[in-house]
Amino acid sequence: MSVSDLDIHRAAHLWIQQHNDQGIAKAREMVEQMRRKRDAEGADTWLRIIVAIGTLRTAPTDARH
Repeated sequence: MSVSDLDIHRAAHLWIQQHNDQGIAKAREMVEQMRRKRDAEGADTWLRIIVAIGTLRTAPTDARH
């Protein structure tokens, strides 16, 4: 069962709140835990969360002209 993009975004936001600057490193640890358990879907979910964390941490640009 695939996790929705909205749920990934919410999880990433909460993960940043809980782990601050260590968020991506700790999420990578979760990927490795899932891989050790042979949980490919879980690992993929954590990889999606890592991407979302990166997106949330990227400063928005002012697109107005």
